[in-house]
Amino acid sequence: MQKSLAVLIIVVAAGQAVGREVKPALSLRYSCFEKPFLSVSMYVLPHRDIFPDVELRLIDPRGRALGSAKQRRVLKFRSGKVIEIAKQPTRSKAVAAEVCGAMQGDYSLVVSEHENGQYRIAVRADDGGTGNESMTAGVLTRRGRTCTYPFRVLMSDHSVSVKWLGSTDHVQTFLPDPSCTE
Repeated sequence: MQKSLAVLIIVVAAGQAVGREVKPALSLRYSCFEKPFLSVSMYVLPHRDIFPDVELRLIDPRGRALGSAKQRRVLKFRSGKVIEIAKQPTRSKAVAAEVCGAMQGDYSLVVSEHENGQYRIAVRADDGGTGNESMTAGVLTRRGRTCTYPFRVLMSDHSVSVKWLGSTDHVQTFLPDPSCTE
């Protein structure tokens, strides 16, 4: 299995005046080299040059909602629009959530869909050492729907495992098993 490295740059767009250049902030990854790190991103297929019209909220194993002002916050967390720059010369605009000091356990990605579209979800985790793993899945969104994608992150002895969970908390082989509401 070939492992790829993606560099994430957060783009701060809220509150910027029209016509002013938006300067991207650095990803949390740059300040989180020796701690476990988790990144969940969503981008448009087949054109990766526009931002998806979705909102992401990540719920950690302790039940904290990351990306929601209503729940307790995690100190080293960031969400919003990002530009993923991979080894390839292509660039991907995405909406993402990043956690520095991520813990192992069961997470839920809650996606509020604002338009119909074809997207890809990417989940990447590393243990702050040599262990890392990622998984992706293609999804079709529907305007006005909210879907929850459960997944599990396990870290042990420089080994990381990232797997989708089914509706009964069993590990899925390849595809996510979301629960959706209109």
